[in-house]
Amino acid sequence: MDTLPEAQFDDITILASTICDTPMAIITLVDEHRQWFKARVGIDVTETAREIAFCNHTIRGRQPFIVGDALADPRFADNPLVNDEPRIRFYAGVPLLTPDGYALGSLAVLDRRPRKLTPPQEQALRLLGRQVEMELELRSSLAGRTQALAERDRAQEQLVASHRQLEQLVRERTGELRAVNAALHERIEESGREAREAQAILDSLPGIFYIIGADRRFLRWNRNLELVLGRSAEDIREAHAEAFVHPSDRELVIERIAEVLDKGCATTEAALLARNGDAVPYYLSGVRIDYGNRPCVAGMGIDITARRNVEETLRLRDRAIQSSVNAIIITDLAGNIEYVNPAFERITGYLPHQAIGRNCRFLQNGDREQAGVARLRRAIQAREEGSALLRNYRSDGQLFWNDVHIAPVRDASGEATHFVGVLNDVTAIKHAEEQLERQANFDPLTALANRNVLKDRIEKAIAGAARHGERVAVGFIDLDNFKVINDSLGHNIGDELLKQVAERLSACLREQDTVARYGGDEFAFVLPDQHEENGIGGLMERILDTIGMPFRVDGHDFYISCSIGVSFYPRDGRDADTLLRNADAAMYRAKERGRNNFQFYTASMNERVSERLSLESMLRQAVSRGEFALHYQPKVDLRSGRVVGVEALLRWQRGDGALVLPSTFISLAEETGLIVPIGEWALQQACRDNKALQEAGLPPLHVAVNISARQFGGGVLAGRVKAALEGAGLGPEWLELELTESLVMQNPEEAVRALHELKDLGVRLAIDDFGTGYSSLSYLQRFPIDHLKIDQSFVRDIGADPNDAIIARAVISLGHSLGMQVVAEGVSSEEQLSFLRRHDCDQMQGFLFSRPLPIAALSGLLERAGLQHGYRA
Repeated sequence: MDTLPEAQFDDITILASTICDTPMAIITLVDEHRQWFKARVGIDVTETAREIAFCNHTIRGRQPFIVGDALADPRFADNPLVNDEPRIRFYAGVPLLTPDGYALGSLAVLDRRPRKLTPPQEQALRLLGRQVEMELELRSSLAGRTQALAERDRAQEQLVASHRQLEQLVRERTGELRAVNAALHERIEESGREAREAQAILDSLPGIFYIIGADRRFLRWNRNLELVLGRSAEDIREAHAEAFVHPSDRELVIERIAEVLDKGCATTEAALLARNGDAVPYYLSGVRIDYGNRPCVAGMGIDITARRNVEETLRLRDRAIQSSVNAIIITDLAGNIEYVNPAFERITGYLPHQAIGRNCRFLQNGDREQAGVARLRRAIQAREEGSALLRNYRSDGQLFWNDVHIAPVRDASGEATHFVGVLNDVTAIKHAEEQLERQANFDPLTALANRNVLKDRIEKAIAGAARHGERVAVGFIDLDNFKVINDSLGHNIGDELLKQVAERLSACLREQDTVARYGGDEFAFVLPDQHEENGIGGLMERILDTIGMPFRVDGHDFYISCSIGVSFYPRDGRDADTLLRNADAAMYRAKERGRNNFQFYTASMNERVSERLSLESMLRQAVSRGEFALHYQPKVDLRSGRVVGVEALLRWQRGDGALVLPSTFISLAEETGLIVPIGEWALQQACRDNKALQEAGLPPLHVAVNISARQFGGGVLAGRVKAALEGAGLGPEWLELELTESLVMQNPEEAVRALHELKDLGVRLAIDDFGTGYSSLSYLQRFPIDHLKIDQSFVRDIGADPNDAIIARAVISLGHSLGMQVVAEGVSSEEQLSFLRRHDCDQMQGFLFSRPLPIAALSGLLERAGLQHGYRA
């Protein structure tokens, strides 16, 4: 047996290395003193001392011997075969025994790394060992046969001496040869069976197996390769290995085959092509072996479709986590962060390296007294899902609201190993909710409490006062003539003014008091814990003084006043609605008493409120029913005595015939806004009446129409005047518009623009009630005004009050110096007339000449005054 290597043993060694997926395999033989290698693959050593050989343990034990990790085994830890080349870490061997139990050697596979054999691999190693035993036994039988032939030759030489002995010997030897030949054939059959069993083992492997030559053609393969490729054995034998690989992977596979032949081993992933065109991903491995006395590649392949699917699923999940708009964190069971996604950095401002390794409590920035924190702590302790709304803090310290949901991550056994948390930044939603709450309870313009909050505070104040025997004051505040400012100057100015009023009111009250915007230009307040009513008067005076101070808006000073009404619990009511209603009645009483004052509620005030509400209702009906009429008061030239114009004055005659005085309903019309449609009707009617007088043959007169603040504001007055003139067919030179001094001085710059726009139409302009406001001479000279009208309050007391006479003279002088004519209103005595003529007043109107007349009466008066010589007084 101590012969040169033989191919049959080399093939068995290669097969053992391939099946067991080891880089080394050997067939060793032994005698009393040494061990040598009959065949080997992957190892350069030719023989080893028997006392250090792993195979010595296999041979002595006469059964398979396996060492999983030689370094960890005390028997081999110091073995030179382990510590030096070939550095064996793994050994698995089976003994080679003769039929009578004599040990010939061993078949073994080796590796330079620790590992284990699978049960099929162990079974295959045993079968290959049996095959080696049969090959050795076969060679021993062949040697015996050769010796028998030699003896026969010697017997033939002795044939001459003893023919019978030779025949007998031949018969004996022939019988022996037949027996040996039968045994040899039986061994060959057994070897074939074992070879088929080895192929069956290869076919039973879970993946594909192959041996490829240097020319990249298949030399051996298992059944699985045929099934995967859908090819016959002939197809596989005739093709190059890369022919069954997807075109995109062919160059890679060719490179890896060359790498195995050059370096000894290689692995790769490539897609195999089946006959039907399907591409199946495989993990391929290969080692260099000598097969049939030539270098080849032996390897195996495993279908990695499932792994690729799992990887793709994991990639999709990772991309979803990376792309999530919500922050996602993964922590250990103690809450220490192990992963954060990009959204975490965007929401919190913390970079991943600033967060990983820290406990997620750091986001609370010490703000841990939150109900949601306790809920999450209980969920973590119970290893279950949980959610909470938390106050968290960004890296810059800014608060954000975090709607967080956590859930445990469990392993295959169901044990929780981590927690995953989803952080949703709901700060915008929280702010929106707070804004909605503020809108529901606070006025968006002034930030004061609204009606709902006010009533709630009143009820709470009443409850407290009832327990302690105290009083509660409830007040209504209405800004006087605010609608004039709002309508003439615009809502932006009005809104800014309201905000400043709110600030001043808040500054006047205590912290426990509440002031609310009740609506429009109305405010209300509640003052709890009042021990007596007398002290309220001082506070009301302070509010009046504070509101009376000038307001600076858009570079201009504005002066307003307010009217205040106050009611008291329990005297004037025992619930919020009653107290508010009575305070409102007191406020209207303050307006009736000249505005800019306060009134405490009395029982009689409700009657006046009822009357006012009734009047407002009738006023609205009067607009739709056409119950209004115009009366005209003549204006007389003081030099010629001629009637040169008339002023249209509004009158209301109800359906029952009762005449309602302007002083009763004009202010109410202003407050309710009804003055706009009423004023527009008056403008149109005055134009129609004047045109009718002209068409009746009377010489033309100027008709003056009063313009309210609400008509003047909004930038639409010029258009409406033009429409009224065109609708009546009246020339613009016969129309005069009267505006009060206070109206044009609310916003002088805007007034200059609006007055010039009216002047461009060709109408005449007059300032009414001059002397009662705060005119600026610089603005007055810029106004395109034709007439100044002295307020009748100055004319009335010309003879009795020297101051009024001085003012009247000053107005006349001022008007003339500005190139304007001056008209005196309310002239009712000869003394007043004489004074006006003496000081060169241009025109006058009043009861001294004529009361206001209906259009028919005016027409008669003008006719009687004389058609030929003009209208004379």
